[in-house]
Amino acid sequence: MTDVKLDGAPIFEQLSREMGVTANEKGFWGPLEPMDKYAAKLALIHSEVTEVLEALRKSKGADAVTEEFADIFIRCFDLHAKLAGEGLATDDLYDTMLTKMEKNAARPPKHGHVWG
Repeated sequence: MTDVKLDGAPIFEQLSREMGVTANEKGFWGPLEPMDKYAAKLALIHSEVTEVLEALRKSKGADAVTEEFADIFIRCFDLHAKLAGEGLATDDLYDTMLTKMEKNAARPPKHGHVWG
């Protein structure tokens, strides 16, 4: 690659700076808040889901797929416990799961949507 910039590059850099100013003014880049930590943990859960997909896509085998599912549950339960401890979730995850399973069983196919 050369050091030559395409015509649009300076415009993108300017737009980036302007968007950054707006984000700062609107409080998106202030000190970290607890919600930032929760969002990061949710992103890690998402990354574990992607690892299941990759294990399937790369034919890593049933053990690898199951191990990635274990990681999902570990991260989910850990985050739930933290949120429950902060009063942001309830402690009755098991009962809530059973209730939700009953609710889902009573729903129409694909929950009434065109695709699932």
